[in-house]
Amino acid sequence: MSISIDEFERAVVSLEQVLKRPMDDVVRDATIQRFEFCIELAWKTSRKNMGTQTTAPKQVIREMAQNGYIQDIQIWFDALEKRNQTSHTYNEDTANEVYSFIKDFAKNFRILLTHLRK
Repeated sequence: MSISIDEFERAVVSLEQVLKRPMDDVVRDATIQRFEFCIELAWKTSRKNMGTQTTAPKQVIREMAQNGYIQDIQIWFDALEKRNQTSHTYNEDTANEVYSFIKDFAKNFRILLTHLRK
């Protein structure tokens, strides 16, 4: 599958839609799943757009900052960590914590999308 800005945008829109719903267990879990898609597509789309060769997400995030795609490297590193927490284990408290993080972080996907579209 070819990674594209359009694919990333569809994932962002999907995340934004679920975040508009009242939170319950199903919405929380759907939000986390959609966040996982977005974070993966964010760095992979950026990697492709920048033409970088590295496949290490943290290095791509550093390059995203160097290229002006993002401002706050640490929050993106935190997002990667949250994605890793939810991908490898399921814990109710962790899920709630990650959901709260996503609600605050989601705007960063839209900002990145704007930079990728320039």
